[in-house]
Amino acid sequence: MPNLYFSQDAAQLITQIGEYSEWILLSSLLFVVSWVRFNFPPSNRSGTTFALFFFGVIFYYALIVALWLLLTIAISQGSIGLSYLPGVQFKLGSEGVDQYKAAFFAVLFIVVASQFPTVNRIDEGARAFCMSLAAIPREADRIAVELAQTAFMPRSEQLRDQVTKFVSENVSAKALKFAGDSTLEARFTRTVGLYNLFIAPKNSGTQLAFPAGPHARSAYAAIMQLSESVAARAEERFEELIQAGLAYFTSEAPTKMAKDGLSRAIADESNLVCTLIARYVLYCDRTALGRRQRLSHMGFDRSHPMPSFGLDKWAMTIVAVILMSVLVMTVTGAKAVDSGKILMIAITFSITIGFAVMGAVVVAQRFIERRENGGPSFPPFAELILAGLIVAGLSLVTRLAIPLLPAVIQGDSSGVQAAITQFSERWPGIIVPFTCTISLGLLCSYVGSLKWSLWQVSVVAAMANGCACMAGGAVLASLLPHPVLAQIYERPDQAKPLIVVSTGLIGAAIGAMVLAAFRQSERVRKDVAESVVNTPPPSVSDRAPGPFGKVELPPCSDAAQNLGGYRRENVKALEGRYLCLRPAFSVRNVIAAYVVTLHWEASESCLIFEEQGRVDARYTQRGRVYIPDGKPYMSLLTVEGGAIRLIMISRPDGGGSARGLITTLSNPGGVQFTPVSAPLVMKRLASETDTPQLGFIKSETEDYASYSRELEAVTPDYAYFTIAPGGPGLAETRTMKGAEEVRLSIVR
Repeated sequence: MPNLYFSQDAAQLITQIGEYSEWILLSSLLFVVSWVRFNFPPSNRSGTTFALFFFGVIFYYALIVALWLLLTIAISQGSIGLSYLPGVQFKLGSEGVDQYKAAFFAVLFIVVASQFPTVNRIDEGARAFCMSLAAIPREADRIAVELAQTAFMPRSEQLRDQVTKFVSENVSAKALKFAGDSTLEARFTRTVGLYNLFIAPKNSGTQLAFPAGPHARSAYAAIMQLSESVAARAEERFEELIQAGLAYFTSEAPTKMAKDGLSRAIADESNLVCTLIARYVLYCDRTALGRRQRLSHMGFDRSHPMPSFGLDKWAMTIVAVILMSVLVMTVTGAKAVDSGKILMIAITFSITIGFAVMGAVVVAQRFIERRENGGPSFPPFAELILAGLIVAGLSLVTRLAIPLLPAVIQGDSSGVQAAITQFSERWPGIIVPFTCTISLGLLCSYVGSLKWSLWQVSVVAAMANGCACMAGGAVLASLLPHPVLAQIYERPDQAKPLIVVSTGLIGAAIGAMVLAAFRQSERVRKDVAESVVNTPPPSVSDRAPGPFGKVELPPCSDAAQNLGGYRRENVKALEGRYLCLRPAFSVRNVIAAYVVTLHWEASESCLIFEEQGRVDARYTQRGRVYIPDGKPYMSLLTVEGGAIRLIMISRPDGGGSARGLITTLSNPGGVQFTPVSAPLVMKRLASETDTPQLGFIKSETEDYASYSRELEAVTPDYAYFTIAPGGPGLAETRTMKGAEEVRLSIVR
């Protein structure tokens, strides 16, 4: 009987809502209009300040609703002349349909009138007033000030070279210092870098010096257009900055006035540029995590990145829960498989679990950030309960909307009544998502940040979340009435223990999947944080002085993405001296042997290889090492004057041998160049004093046999050669000339 009364009350409520559906629809449309208008300018995005945004948009919406009601009354009374339109009669107190027409015309009037300049200025004033009430401009300025005080180091080699050239040519080499300290040189270089990062591309039309897809490039253009006055002031201040830098750095004994003037110019220019950058990231990213990642890619301090649980992982969780739910319900004796009821139940349940996962992850991320910043480590029960209540509310809406919407669209009154009845009977289903939110939130907050292996985290999470979901399933089973159980299960008397067991199994799988993904992102975040903390202080580059003198470049522990994006800590084992062996190209039965060293060079921010001990020293090579992620081979590349030489070898095995191929140009005739490829071996030398036999090793030489065995081991396990079908090899088609003279490849 209570369920029947509840169903009658719900049906009556739905009927009343239907009577006022036009008003609800129009007011909802006005809220959408308010949302869209209040989302502008870019510093006022809905995801930027969240609570502040909704606080301001409610005030703005209230002003529009008040205006809407006044216009509705005015139109219905005919005071603005619309009552004289043919076929339209608006009178106060007339039939309800006329009031709806008046309300509709009032909405159109509000939307269209805002396009006129005078009305638009009034609208902008109202929006500015509501934005000030919500403190949104102050929040945007706070982010800009925070960026101005955040460490910045250009990540792009092109940008570093651009700053180096500009400062050296226009100011002085003494003014150049890529470092994170508070010296005037470092602050001046940082500010010039910020200008060239964000302002210079606008005037020069060059490519942005930071990662930017189509949406980000469009956002950059929009920001520079909307903030044209700020960009103009930034350009003016930059000229003043350069003049102040010249006065200070070119003086043998700079005065305190010159120092203070340069310091003020640095602060002014930095604040202006960071204001534009702040609005750019606010325009592009609606979440704090997205903004932090974008700023990291631009070169700002990334010592505290947050773990990322993206939409792809969330969607995969929902899909996995659907499959598991269908499987478990089918195995445990659920009926009506053909009618699709099991699938509908599984979809509804999986969506509510998706809400639970998202709420738990958000709370865990906030908790981890606070704890690492010195906050309390007490469990975030208040936030988790609030998140659980929000998830429960979303679950209620989902459980009502999924069966109700088809009936409403089809106009089936009996279907509407059936959907309401079903909702009133199955509302206890929100208990499991509520329980899962709290359980996953605690697991991500504590277990997800432990230094355990992935399988340990997954096992503990599966057990803990499985037990929590079993408890929630027990409460759910006790609240579901017997008729509902009879609709789903073949044996209703055995349904309650089956619900507990199936809920526990699904909860265990959810816990393992979510914690595995969260743990992986957490490990990446910690690795990045440690690499920033452990980065050594800046040092002077060992490179030979360039056209602008010897300059300081920032040390970096990450190679560029086009080199493979490898970290220095991961390639330390590759550094050292190697004996390099390959066949001579111009004569047979001769092996070329020389030394190759691999070392990390801070100025290049990557591994560098250098050849030593070559008999033909003028052809000695030096280049970068490319190491692709997930592939067992690495490449040693030399590019000079348009010519390319490539060595592709395996990573050293347990014996220290790396095997592969070299591809370059051979000049057997002295002036005729021919592409050639040959096997190559790099064998690690035990120590700096290890002196193998180098030069051109002939067959009668002592080490020839061992060197030859090393080269023979290249094929076919590490490389193989193919020729045209039926074609002869190189030795059979070419009569070598000048066999007594040994030549190596030329890459010049």
